[in-house]
Amino acid sequence: MTILLGLALTQQGVRDSTPFVPATQVTLDSFSRDKTLFDSGAAFGRNTADIPLRGTGTAGEVVQLRLIRDDGTVTPWIDAATIGPDGNWSAVASHARHPAWITPQVRIKSEPAMGAAGAYRFGVGHVVALWGQSEVVRIRSVAHDKLPAETLLADDMVQMIWTDGAPVVKHLSDADRHTAAVAAMANVFMAERPDDKVAIVFHAISGTGLRQLVDDGDAARSWADDAALHAFATADGQHVGLPAMSWFASPGALGDNFDDAFFPLFTGRTLDGTAVTFPSQITYGTGGSYTADHWFGEFYDPAHTRWVPFGPHRFDIGEDMQNATVTAVGAEHDNLRNKQAARQAWRNMVVNQHAGDWFLPMGSEPLAYRNGVADGAGGWVDQSHPADDHDDGAALYSRLTAHAVLQAAGLTGWSVPEFDMCTWEPSGAYVEVWSSAGPITTLREARSELPLGSTYAHWTDVFGWQINGVPATRAELSAGRVRIYPEAGAFTATDMISFGEGGGTGAVKFPEDLYAETYKNLPMVDVGAARVEGIGVRPLPQASVLANTLIAAEPSFTTGPSGPHFKDTVSLGAGVGSIQFTLDVAMTVPPSGSRTLMTTTGNYLKLEVLPSGSLRVRVRDADGVVKVNNVQTASGVITSMARARVVLAIDMAVGFTRIWVNETLVMDEVFAPGSGLLPNNRILLLLATANGSYQVEGTVHQLSVWKDSTDDGSDPSGGSYKTLVGPAATVNADAWKLGADAI
Repeated sequence: MTILLGLALTQQGVRDSTPFVPATQVTLDSFSRDKTLFDSGAAFGRNTADIPLRGTGTAGEVVQLRLIRDDGTVTPWIDAATIGPDGNWSAVASHARHPAWITPQVRIKSEPAMGAAGAYRFGVGHVVALWGQSEVVRIRSVAHDKLPAETLLADDMVQMIWTDGAPVVKHLSDADRHTAAVAAMANVFMAERPDDKVAIVFHAISGTGLRQLVDDGDAARSWADDAALHAFATADGQHVGLPAMSWFASPGALGDNFDDAFFPLFTGRTLDGTAVTFPSQITYGTGGSYTADHWFGEFYDPAHTRWVPFGPHRFDIGEDMQNATVTAVGAEHDNLRNKQAARQAWRNMVVNQHAGDWFLPMGSEPLAYRNGVADGAGGWVDQSHPADDHDDGAALYSRLTAHAVLQAAGLTGWSVPEFDMCTWEPSGAYVEVWSSAGPITTLREARSELPLGSTYAHWTDVFGWQINGVPATRAELSAGRVRIYPEAGAFTATDMISFGEGGGTGAVKFPEDLYAETYKNLPMVDVGAARVEGIGVRPLPQASVLANTLIAAEPSFTTGPSGPHFKDTVSLGAGVGSIQFTLDVAMTVPPSGSRTLMTTTGNYLKLEVLPSGSLRVRVRDADGVVKVNNVQTASGVITSMARARVVLAIDMAVGFTRIWVNETLVMDEVFAPGSGLLPNNRILLLLATANGSYQVEGTVHQLSVWKDSTDDGSDPSGGSYKTLVGPAATVNADAWKLGADAI
């Protein structure tokens, strides 16, 4: 639609009944809708949007342009385009971020009275896209809205766009706040950036994953629907500046393969930098694959768009747990362990050297909010979703999401809180950890609420901490730090602490921990973020930060990149049907490749650690038959520089291979015995291969080998075949020793 601005002027000597016919004409195509919003490029440090304009007119004439804001400000006329021989013209207007709506106006330079104004207005601010599944859907879902919405700080500053059969644009006002969560999110944007308009595009469908999104053969989610929504949101030539994702409920099942599987969808490349042509069959891990008919590069251009990589959000327990990833009955909780692995894989993906310009720095991770609701009968349900009946649920999750976007885009003045400082008190009385972002607090502390009490041992002031894989029972706030006390006596050099494992909640008792609102005990920092008490401290701090600095009282030796490693002086010998290998070590998990804990010449036996912290084992019998073919444990069973006791037991006659880490069974592979023997002519190698490749680096407290095994990981009866233990001088004098000296 075009609104003509020019008025015909009478000329002397021409009768009133004779109309004036202008010598020129010009039209201005309207936008697809009123109040369309253009992104100003905040992700790139910019403050200006380019607005494409076009129309028709008299060929050869110069079109002039000006912009009229609703606040009455009018820009000067400028030459914008020359109308082409075909009667069409196009131009690009520029405007900085501004709270007003703006109307473009054009005229013919040679005949200023002839002009046109746009039928619809535009704005310049931030265009955000939220990708995911049900937790994002519920922000805008009226079906899950059970709270009164808070009063909006301003009208017509935030708009929401989603698909409900057809695209929907909701211009929020105090008369139409839509849902409590939408209003909460909008108010954060307006409180932090009161002069910035924001458009939020909701790309979310419940119960779906990334693999379903990009596979045209999977009916669970249609790429075409998201493409139509994106096309509607950008119909006037605008760009989505800030797509954001905390999408891990379904995709997080891939665990430490998350980056391997999904890196191509964001960057168009594999992790090693190889370009991917779509459609493509994406392979990942050991034998995993899926069809990818599409990738996000079809929507987004790195010249205009940066991903906001925040999350994962919290994942709550649904049963009693021993710790963050092991159930009360001692079974690995695959879902929670996978979420932990996916969190680390997401971080690895963002900083991958081949990520190009697709990602902003890693954002904050929303953890200190409420999931699920009481079922009225003493149980707790729907703990996969932010609560819809409490302001700490979907509304708080929405506020934290808005802050994640703003912080990543550089639109706030704070840094994501991390535990980046740690001190182990020399006597072992306690460990203190803190953040350079500011003093540590909790929601419970900030709200001056009473402590949890002592009903359960793990009900401590600050949740999420574990000591040697067991939830801490005394993690207390102390002058802006978290002070962690040992369970008994004093910490020793073998102890290790961790924070934020599993689903990142610290909860282990179901449903008691959910009723007790233990999310209020997660650490956060009051960074000055609007409308929240604080921003949660990022889980899984770097192992180097939490590394135990206490002096070991027991003998040990340290291996470096060149040794030492060890080689038996004789072969295994005839009649050996069992072997057991025990290693007590704090080692560096390799950033790439693998490290060999134990092997034989010819790789008949092999135990390795992988970059994911997984252990991988291979077993071949005396006849050369492979019994266990490079089977891996779950990721994260080995943590870099965290002390661990690894036991590998192999019984060729019974037919099993088992691995324990810190007395927890992490692998149990059963096989047909076959010959029941190990090869007699192979030589045992420890901590590296024969030539010193794949060298284990770290502190070895003890290494033992038996030509026997047990089915429970205990030491076999009788003396070991070989034991290596410090001090370094003893190890360096050993007849098996090869490579550099131990220290």
